[in-house]
Amino acid sequence: MQKCHDCGVEEGQVHQYGCDMERCPFCGRQLISCSCMYEKLGLVDKKKCTSETSYLPPKVYSEGLSDEQEKQWIKILEAAGRVPYIMYPNMCARCGQLWPNVFKISDEEWNTYVERSQRHKILCKKCYNKIKQLIDKHKIQKEGVK
Repeated sequence: MQKCHDCGVEEGQVHQYGCDMERCPFCGRQLISCSCMYEKLGLVDKKKCTSETSYLPPKVYSEGLSDEQEKQWIKILEAAGRVPYIMYPNMCARCGQLWPNVFKISDEEWNTYVERSQRHKILCKKCYNKIKQLIDKHKIQKEGVK
């Protein structure tokens, strides 16, 4: 059985509060870095606060939630249903390779070669290069026909 590498819980268990692997039940992103807590606690105020503090009261922006706000946030999370830890493998959407190495390209290049419906998925470098090669090959052939 897999265990969370950060907080050590087993699959099916809820992460320990503060674990960097826990997902937000509202937006699905990483719980410790999403802004849902501020939104759900009604702390975001674009009329009274500025973008310099991400529209949060300056004290919250610089010091974080108060103990009372933290308790309220935990109640909100519990009511929504915290997301249990399950290890979902990363795999290439084209060939199925498990845990492919990460590689970096620009968004512009990714959007040029990966069709819109697949852009949120993972590709291994080998498959990405093959897709790029196929597309470029046909671009050259088409340009040569003109």
